[in-house]
Amino acid sequence: MKFTFRNIPLLILVSTFISCNGQVKNDKPSPNVEKVTEVIKSPLPKTGFSNGYVDIDGTLWFTSNGGGIYHFDGKTFKNYTMKDGLSSNQVFSIVSDHKNYLWFGTQNGLVKYNRQQFEHIPLPYQDTTTGWISTVYPTLSPNAAYALATDNNNNLWIGTGGAGAYCYDGKIFKSYLTEIGQKQEDSLHHNWIPFIRKDNKGNMWFASMTHGGVNQFDGKEMTQYLIKDGLSEDQVRTIYCDKTGKILFGFNGNRNSGLTVYDGRSFKTYSVEDGLCNKRIRAIYEDKNGNLWLGADLVNLCLFDGQKFSEFNYNGKTFSDVLFILGDLEDNIWFGGANGIWKYDGEIVTEMTTNK
Repeated sequence: MKFTFRNIPLLILVSTFISCNGQVKNDKPSPNVEKVTEVIKSPLPKTGFSNGYVDIDGTLWFTSNGGGIYHFDGKTFKNYTMKDGLSSNQVFSIVSDHKNYLWFGTQNGLVKYNRQQFEHIPLPYQDTTTGWISTVYPTLSPNAAYALATDNNNNLWIGTGGAGAYCYDGKIFKSYLTEIGQKQEDSLHHNWIPFIRKDNKGNMWFASMTHGGVNQFDGKEMTQYLIKDGLSEDQVRTIYCDKTGKILFGFNGNRNSGLTVYDGRSFKTYSVEDGLCNKRIRAIYEDKNGNLWLGADLVNLCLFDGQKFSEFNYNGKTFSDVLFILGDLEDNIWFGGANGIWKYDGEIVTEMTTNK
């Protein structure tokens, strides 16, 4: 199956008044009354976007690799940077809490946004003088907040670039998952957690990129899953929970990795030999029709309808370096990364960024 869409002209918004019997009422004798709503595109940051989030009011937030954060209200983009109170312009993740505050994970710890101002909340300090970062992962920092998620007890969970995970109740940071995975050059564990996901039952799942596999927290204890348990790879990049409760895992493409699915009892992996577009999976999203969207850096956006995999193709164009995929409140699909942001309404793909 190949998802290809015919060349449809770009739609414009038509403002009309509909009576109860379904007829169109015009205040003027003109047969058509049109009102064009112009959407202002966002400038593309030099190193692209890193993540996206749908707010409670339906507006969208996007994080960038060095350009701060962007808020889209449906018409215009507004950019926030360190000048506005961010602790860093390198932003990785977004989540909202039970008070409707927004939290941003940055290269320099946490930032809380109460809808009026930004507040910097540093993570517990981690010493990096042993040199393991420069030897193994020179772009990482254990003092950075790479992944964010909230649990059913209103706690904030933070995944770091070398210090495991923290559970933050608003006052105290409690440390988890520091002693798992591969030891680094200094003979110590420096667990990098790039993604955290809450499943349909309220369990928290933690990905590890330092050979720690995935860990499930049920509120009392952690359960680790590795290759020996059925996981296709122990360097996990992303996690997704589908509508049926299955947990899906994406990887960097090393060794025997693919799209691994856990149904609560056993693991199943879809490989390139099964038709998977590629082994690299950084983003997973299930649309309203049950199709899985799979994105990754360096390779093209892929779709899985439950039977076949195919690259997403719109008017002959494919989309690479997709690091996030999400659905808004109107079932539009947004995806983006290094090359920009796109919106797909089921028929038309609209580019939402510009290099101008």
